[in-house]
Amino acid sequence: MSDSFPTPGPALGPLPGPVHLIRLAARHWWLFAVRGVAALLFAALAVLVPQAGLAVMLAFLAAWLAVEGIATLYKAATGHVHGFWFWLDGLVSVAAAAFLLLAPAESALGLVVVTGAWAIAIGVIRLVLAFRLSSVLLGVLGAVAVFFGCWLVLNPGPGLLALIWLVGLQALFMGAVMLGLAWRLRKLARDPHHHG
Repeated sequence: MSDSFPTPGPALGPLPGPVHLIRLAARHWWLFAVRGVAALLFAALAVLVPQAGLAVMLAFLAAWLAVEGIATLYKAATGHVHGFWFWLDGLVSVAAAAFLLLAPAESALGLVVVTGAWAIAIGVIRLVLAFRLSSVLLGVLGAVAVFFGCWLVLNPGPGLLALIWLVGLQALFMGAVMLGLAWRLRKLARDPHHHG
């Protein structure tokens, strides 16, 4: 039976283990600190001044869509990709970026409705899976997702504020985790046994 499953041998070469990856991260501990501080600043902005947090979220989304659309159009124009669908993809992305920047209020409410519809769809899928797998926990998660999604769709104004606060709280948690990780990696980087 052991002949049918070959074990990896020295021919594959050594793979970088977790110690190597930790040492690499420790050398760049300050990147984790920068990400943590940025996340905490965004969290404060989102919770204390939700309009500013929303503006930052929409600006990042618009920038991402613009870069994605321009890159796709460039590929289509230079012949790297062919076809109507690539042109359409690029044009829709650029148009969506322009809409986000020119009509931020409508974009924000649209974002809430799309998020609500997504939550409803995910909730229904979880409810079906919960029924098929006889999982009470999955059923509860599905029901909560459907309830949250319906609430967002029916109340886009308050839903927008709740969405911004949820993103802000997630950023607060992530920022704290990143700073804690940066502090531990910094200690590891200064450890004399670390480089040995």
